Amino acid sequence: MDSKRSTGPGINVVQINQAREAFAQTVRARNPRNSSQPNPNANANANANASAVWDTHRTVESTVMAKPRHKCMNPKNPSCAHCAAVIIPAPVASLPAEDTPSISVEDWVITTRKKPILNSQELEQWEQILGPLALPEMIFGNSFVRIENAKHNWSLEFNALDALKAVKLEDSGIRVSYANKWIDSKKKQQRTSDLDDSSLQIGQHYDWTYTTSYKGTVNAQNTHHTPSEDDSEVLPLEKLTRPDPILFYDEMILFEDELADNGISVVSVKVRVMSERALILSRFFLRVDGVLFRVYDTRVYVEFDENKVVIEHKEHEGDYKTVLNKQKAGQSRDPKAILRDSNWVVQQLSLVKRECEVLQL
Repeated sequence: MDSKRSTGPGINVVQINQAREAFAQTVRARNPRNSSQPNPNANANANANASAVWDTHRTVESTVMAKPRHKCMNPKNPSCAHCAAVIIPAPVASLPAEDTPSISVEDWVITTRKKPILNSQELEQWEQILGPLALPEMIFGNSFVRIENAKHNWSLEFNALDALKAVKLEDSGIRVSYANKWIDSKKKQQRTSDLDDSSLQIGQHYDWTYTTSYKGTVNAQNTHHTPSEDDSEVLPLEKLTRPDPILFYDEMILFEDELADNGISVVSVKVRVMSERALILSRFFLRVDGVLFRVYDTRVYVEFDENKVVIEHKEHEGDYKTVLNKQKAGQSRDPKAILRDSNWVVQQLSLVKRECEVLQL
């Protein structure tokens, strides 16, 4: 019998073993707990590279703290054996699609949850709650970002329902770019027909742009744990721009609407957690094509050791054509691609309003 290769159909035994070993190396590379214990049957170079990566990771973290004070509570993601930081790639696919990672630092816990858009039954329930407000096209109503301090019974959460409750149930005064032409044509028809003024009345009794100055939902058991206004307070940019390792990061959309192909209205939330502090950014981004841009930012800064919370709210607004003219010629094949980048757009807008609140637990 030929010991080197069988001539029959099927998969060669050697190929199966090689596939198993390749998979085992991938698993070991993702889990730092095993990187320091190389498999004698594994490729030496592969183990050396994986060990070098995690040795570097341990060196960086050891300069920050001698003993980890945070814990990642997401069983779907492997964590660093030395600092508990989440290792990317993160979520494991599951049905129904849901991932609820969280991280704790001292008395603070940061939790996020992502779920699909609302189903028909949930939409009917929301219509009853929100009354005359027509719902946006996409609502991620079961998703949220929450930061809480159990010791002081205080929490702040960002969710879609409370964001939509902040939309005004009145005419926003904003019209699409072709509104004046449409009104003029209607007026001409009135002169030559029996049309009455009802055809020119506003049909909806809510802000169709879904503009919301939502600053998050505060839940405080103690009445003394209410943020106080202090516009002199500023975010410590020197701390936020330091290259501290990011232990936890997530981002999500709460709701989005394309305004009947006249632009976009979207509320999104991002969160990043470092060893000593956390920052949450909730952004409302509005683009009405040919009319205006509007960006409302709410930043929540938390200093863990001081139990200090700073909530900064900024409102930016600007003319559409003015922003469009600020883009560089030939920057992209799609001249309006940059207008979908909220980070670039907000830098081109004027600051209309700024408010700041401070809470010391």
